[in-house]
Amino acid sequence: MVKYMKDHIIVVIAVLLLLAVICFSFFIKQMFFSNSKNVIYGNRLNGIEEVAVTSSEQKSMMEALEGDSSVSKVKYHLQGKIINVIITLNDDVGVDTAKALTGKVLEFFNEDQKKFYDFQVMVKKENGANDFPIIGYKHSNKDGFSFTKDRAAS
Repeated sequence: MVKYMKDHIIVVIAVLLLLAVICFSFFIKQMFFSNSKNVIYGNRLNGIEEVAVTSSEQKSMMEALEGDSSVSKVKYHLQGKIINVIITLNDDVGVDTAKALTGKVLEFFNEDQKKFYDFQVMVKKENGANDFPIIGYKHSNKDGFSFTKDRAAS
């Protein structure tokens, strides 16, 4: 073994240096990125388990909105603390009716959920009308939605 090490001293030194670099890199990574799985949200999602949106709440909201005669389809997506709802309307629906639909989204969530989550509702039409899409956003500290600026039909 000693003879082998003397004959291949350069390879042995290279392997030892490589192991040292790997250990040092791991140490540096741990020092700067110790909790990398929480990097995106940090501690902002603490308590989300107590106010989690159940699949039945999600399903009942989507079914009720899709049951409206002015709605053609609804999509739901939860990302962190933001509940995103995309509502696609029939072509004959006006802006006021579209804004009223955003309030219906909140009916399916309890008060604790409304105080924890932000809600973002995008209302669009498949034909790409000039006055659409309308985006309503409700911050967890606010009571109602604020909307994008109304567009004038061209």
